[in-house]
Amino acid sequence: MKQLFFLASVVLLAPASLLAQTKPKVAAKPPVKAAAAKATPAAAPAKATAAAPATAAVASAIDPAAAPVPIPLAPVTPPADPNALKIKTEVNPISHLLTVRCDAPGPTRIEINDKEGRPILTKNTLVGTTPVTLNVATLPAGPYVVRCTAGDKKGTRLVQIN
Repeated sequence: MKQLFFLASVVLLAPASLLAQTKPKVAAKPPVKAAAAKATPAAAPAKATAAAPATAAVASAIDPAAAPVPIPLAPVTPPADPNALKIKTEVNPISHLLTVRCDAPGPTRIEINDKEGRPILTKNTLVGTTPVTLNVATLPAGPYVVRCTAGDKKGTRLVQIN
């Protein structure tokens, strides 16, 4: 019992520096010779090749003042078109009836265009927010584009008819 008490008191009374894990120390890098730094063309512009990042890494290891090659930014997604309409269609692929809803508050023209862009069916409504049902049973199977137009606002949606 005394041994257990002794071990518990040693653990509780031990300084935190003895209990904490320490990281191994890393040796300092040897200084770079001036002749090796002059031999590297750090001031020359880097070519845009697959080896450019590796060359920059070697140059920065030899000469810390050498800047790394910047990574090109991803293309920026353009902002949403303020004149775009949101179009919702029911089940896709469609077999007999196509129900179209869009968010246009006023008169709206709804077109179903074939893959060449020619209008196949057209429907004009007074309020675009009310659902419009079109009979597409007579159309051949394939992809079609539903296009809604309300004033300056336009929207399209791809549908598949079976």
